[in-house]
Amino acid sequence: MPIDTLSRRELLAGGGAVGALVGLHEKRAAAAGEKRTFTILHTNDLHSNLVGMNPELDYSPFTLNDDKTLGGFARLAALIATKKALHEAQGPVLVLDDGDYSNGTAFGAATRETGSELQLLFRMGYDATTFGNHEFDFGPEGLGTSIDVAVKAGRIPPIVVSNINLSKQDSTLAELQRLTRDGAIRSHLVIERGGIRFCVFGLLGNEAAIYTSSGAASFSDPIETAKEMVAMLRESEKVDVIICLSHGGLRKGPDGRFSEGDDVDLARAVPDIDVVISGHSHTAVREAIIVNGRTRPWSKPGNTEKISVNW
Repeated sequence: MPIDTLSRRELLAGGGAVGALVGLHEKRAAAAGEKRTFTILHTNDLHSNLVGMNPELDYSPFTLNDDKTLGGFARLAALIATKKALHEAQGPVLVLDDGDYSNGTAFGAATRETGSELQLLFRMGYDATTFGNHEFDFGPEGLGTSIDVAVKAGRIPPIVVSNINLSKQDSTLAELQRLTRDGAIRSHLVIERGGIRFCVFGLLGNEAAIYTSSGAASFSDPIETAKEMVAMLRESEKVDVIICLSHGGLRKGPDGRFSEGDDVDLARAVPDIDVVISGHSHTAVREAIIVNGRTRPWSKPGNTEKISVNW
C-alpha cells in the first residue's frame, strides 16, 4: 500500500502487525532522505483469554493452525516472539495493546487479586497498553487494586491514557491517583528505538465511555485531547512518529467498508497522528484503513505492510 496515499501516514488498523517504511525528518535522520523501517505488533480486546478456547484436548500453544483452539496467551507469546525475530533485522519493533485486556473470563474475575493480565503482557514484551471500558468493570477502585497488585508482583507495561480525569477528591480514586504519580499510569510514553523517536498516547473513545463504570473518574473529549497532545509532542518531545492507542471502535459505512466510528473520526480530525491503533468494537480488519489521502510534508513515498494475524 503506497505511503503517498496517507495523510501524515494516518493508518488505522484493527489487529495484527503493521510495518511502515517512512522517510524521517532530515534533522533526525542520519542523512537527508534516509528511509527507516519499523514494525508495530498490536492486539486489542484480549479480555483475559489467558488460555485458548475449546477444544483443548489437542491444544498446541506454541504452534499455529494445527488444532482448532483459538487464542491463549501462550500462543500469543510465541507469535510475538516469532514476529519480533522476523522484523527486528529490518528496524525497531513495538508491541502495543489497545485496551480491554481484562475481564471476560474467570481469570478476569480474579484480576483484583492477581493482576495477571498486566503481568503477562509485560512478560510477553509489550511496550505499552491503555484502558478500555472493561478495565473499569469493578469501578475505579477495583481497577486501581488490580494494577497495584500487578506492580507489586513485578513490572508491568506502562499504561497510557491521555483523556482520563482523576482530579476529584474521592476515596475510590486514591489508588489510581497514586499509580499516576508513580508513573504506572501516564498520559504518553516516548520510546527511542533504532534511531526513531516514537510517542505512544492513549484515548478512550466517546462510545466506549458510555459503557464505562468509571465512577468518580471522567473522560474528556478524545479529539480535543488528541489535538492538544500532538501539538505538545511535536514541539516539546520532538518525536518522529506519533501512535495513538484509541479504544473507540469502527463501524461500517454505507459502502460496506469500515469508514465510520470513533477511531476513524479521530484520524480524520487530527491528521498529525501517524498511526491509530483501533479497539473496542472487536472488528477484524484485514487491511489498513487509510484516512484523508494526503502525504505528510516530510515523508517519502514507500510501502506500508499490514500483516493479518490469526492467533
